[in-house]
Amino acid sequence: MRAGRAALAAVMAAMTVAGLPAPAGAQTCATKMIFEVGGHLDPEARVYDASNATLPPGVSFTKIRYSASIAPYPGDPVSMDESVAEGVAKLDRAVRDFHAACPGSHITISGYSQGAIVAGDVLHALSGSAGIPHAQLNGVLYGDPRRPGAGGGPGGIESNLPTVVPGITMRGSRGFGSLRVMEICNRNDGICHSENPITNLLGFANGIAGYFMGDHAYDIDPDAVTGGGDLLIQQPPRVPHGPPLPLPIPTPYELFNGDPDRARAEVARIRSLVEPALPAQVRDRLDEFPWLPA
Repeated sequence: MRAGRAALAAVMAAMTVAGLPAPAGAQTCATKMIFEVGGHLDPEARVYDASNATLPPGVSFTKIRYSASIAPYPGDPVSMDESVAEGVAKLDRAVRDFHAACPGSHITISGYSQGAIVAGDVLHALSGSAGIPHAQLNGVLYGDPRRPGAGGGPGGIESNLPTVVPGITMRGSRGFGSLRVMEICNRNDGICHSENPITNLLGFANGIAGYFMGDHAYDIDPDAVTGGGDLLIQQPPRVPHGPPLPLPIPTPYELFNGDPDRARAEVARIRSLVEPALPAQVRDRLDEFPWLPA
């Protein structure tokens, strides 16, 4: 039984890497196929390995292999924009090819961190199409930088900070229409829950601290998630802070994105203010946070 699932996964993975459709007669269709996209520095989507080992009969997986790079992050060869575009193209092709070969199967699309950008962008595109029936499709995103803020609360970092680094384009949030997509986010994870630094600087600092102190990690098991919506997991803060100022001040993304000079000046100002509010061990790693360049 496990061998059969592994064989199907190998067929689908080979199809994805080669960019070719798997022949319909060459496989037994899974009842559910989970398409998985890993985060930064995880091109093999190993973050899913533990949950893949316990999938029930009839459920299989396909890993989407891509560069998972965020240059100019130290050592990364490819920009985030290029890496995301690569992942989106591979995931979209693999999903459409699988649906053509197995039109009755359910499809789950899941991504973690940078992989959540990839998976979420494909889900957003599919939400506006009838090519795959929405009843046969769902999504599970972990630590999504483009997560919409639930109930007017903070969303992901791409809806908070403006673009200041070439190749790391901040594109705001996006929705999924009638598709069932679950956004899973830790409250201390500044990648998916990024407080407006203008109205809550310490809350914004808490998100950066949480990112470096383990709160960008998740218990990943997309097969166990059935519904859609937003799940914000409560946590004690890493940096003590209160609620935001009760002022209708837009985020820096809303104020400055598209105005490079003002955006750079604002991000430099935010960095200078937030750095002393961080725990010392996090302050020393701030250069590893590419959205706040020195």
